Amino acid sequence: MLIQRLRDGSGGIPAKILIGLIVLVFGLFGFGSITTFLAPVPKVAVVNGEDVTQFEMETSVERNRRLLLAQNIDPLAVNEDLLRENVLQTLIARMLLSQVAADLSLGFSDSQLDEEIVSTEMFQIEGQFSPQQFQLVIGSAGFSPMTYRAEMRRDKIFGQLANAIGESAFLTEWAVSRAGSISAQTRDVAFLRVDVELLVSQIELSDEELKASYQGASKDYETEETVDIGYLELKREDLMDEVAFSEAELASYFEETKDIYSKNERRRLAHILIESTDDGTAKTRIDEIYDTILAGGDFGQLAREHSEDPGSAEDDGDLGFSEPGGFVAAFEEVAFNLDLNEVSQPVETEYGYHVIKLLDLEPAFSPPLEQVRETVENAYRSYLAEDIFITRSSKLSELAFESADLQVPASALDLTVKSTGPVGQSATDGIAGNSQVMDAAFSTDILIDGNNSEVIELSPNHHIAIRVNSHQPAEIRPYEEVVDEVREKVLRDKAIQLAEKQAQEMVSMLESGSLTRYVADQFGLAWEVVAEAKRMAPGLDREISQQAFSFPRPQEGGKSVGYTVLADGDAVVISVTNVKNASDSQITGPEFASLSNSLVSQRGAVDYQEFEQSLISNAYIERVQ
Repeated sequence: MLIQRLRDGSGGIPAKILIGLIVLVFGLFGFGSITTFLAPVPKVAVVNGEDVTQFEMETSVERNRRLLLAQNIDPLAVNEDLLRENVLQTLIARMLLSQVAADLSLGFSDSQLDEEIVSTEMFQIEGQFSPQQFQLVIGSAGFSPMTYRAEMRRDKIFGQLANAIGESAFLTEWAVSRAGSISAQTRDVAFLRVDVELLVSQIELSDEELKASYQGASKDYETEETVDIGYLELKREDLMDEVAFSEAELASYFEETKDIYSKNERRRLAHILIESTDDGTAKTRIDEIYDTILAGGDFGQLAREHSEDPGSAEDDGDLGFSEPGGFVAAFEEVAFNLDLNEVSQPVETEYGYHVIKLLDLEPAFSPPLEQVRETVENAYRSYLAEDIFITRSSKLSELAFESADLQVPASALDLTVKSTGPVGQSATDGIAGNSQVMDAAFSTDILIDGNNSEVIELSPNHHIAIRVNSHQPAEIRPYEEVVDEVREKVLRDKAIQLAEKQAQEMVSMLESGSLTRYVADQFGLAWEVVAEAKRMAPGLDREISQQAFSFPRPQEGGKSVGYTVLADGDAVVISVTNVKNASDSQITGPEFASLSNSLVSQRGAVDYQEFEQSLISNAYIERVQ
């Protein structure tokens, strides 16, 4: 649709228009921490001679942490070690892909990036690109405009690699037909279910058996090893009330950041388009339409009847609200100089000839400080509290290292020593649910040597230091205390064994030629039957279905039998008969095409994974401790 071509450049918007818009964003919000790259930084890995820097690692860890927190995950539940390992593996893989892309001279131009950014929905307000919205969204994910563009460029190039590999995957028509035939296969499935719970009552246990089980698996009945953790907690949000500033300082901060609270002028435009033709009739037609409007013709009706922009013609030519920078220059120069309800003379662009009308106008708006005071004050307090937080976190680290307990740093920083109470490694609540905290608490340095921990970062704005107040080793609970647990476990284990034994006996009888009804009667069970069952058919347990469709095809008139033990312990005897593959005639053209696309896509994904793995296997990768 032309409206989209005008706005997102897919039809050839001059790159300079979009580049200008993006450059404006950079001018407003800066190029990020570019100076960070000017000084030598530590590295965490070397990949074929290229460094993965500590800065990249920490930035990516923080970005991924933000993404997790945005999903309402408890910050204390984030496994820091696992997070860092996943991030490092990703950085190594991306470095390898970047090296391949460079060897292949793959690229993604600035103008293509600009077009992608401007047309991205989450950077728009009411359908139009907003620099403020762009900055807000990428900032919340830990990007500056420059780092976002760099990351986006890499993703686009990696996409080219993935597409090239994926599009090279193929399957023959026979292979697709065969897969479709098997996928749509039906089987008559009959099964007997041996209920473990019903067998429990048939089992008798002696005290000797229970005691022997207890002694043989006594560690199963241990109490959990626990520690009582004392800790000091430092949060940036708690420091915001300590911040003091003058009205002049607040006003100065507002002036520096007021673009965040401002709105650009927005215009609701309509147009009638006549696309250019070689014979020059387009200009004649647009002049006739313009003359009709001047004579009192209805703009909307004329748009519906004549406009060649299918995206807006049916809406009386309405293009919706737009901000400056959303259209090609010739169009925008006229559109943003119209008065309300004014209709322009014909305008020529690369798309043809337009008549433009201004339907509505929202003037630019920059609110006074008083109107947004509360929001600005909170932002400024948070900004100022950051320096205090960093200073105190550094002091906490220093004092925790130097002190024999937490009282000294607590007094110096006006903090309160808190306690978790007894907690074990299985804890999920509070700071005890954080793996960094528990790893530190059970480390030799803290648990055995009695030292304070280093400062532990639960989140960028939440730091703690810990020590162990007391320690309770794991202990085996006495038999008398756990005898009921032992009995329950032994009964269930024996019932599962008995269920499996009965299932084996039934399968043996069926394979020896016993009638199915006779076998069921011998064990007091009844067959359940699902005729013409398909894979994952409704009414057929997933585990039973998977087992039934794993059996070999029985001989004509025969059956395949076997058994499986379900996750709940029940044993199920399964009989499969009447296996039918779908014929080619049963797989329609659309179904065949859909299946082919799906299988080729899966094959392409596997090929790409194997490609990535081959890069890793053949690369020189050194992890720096």
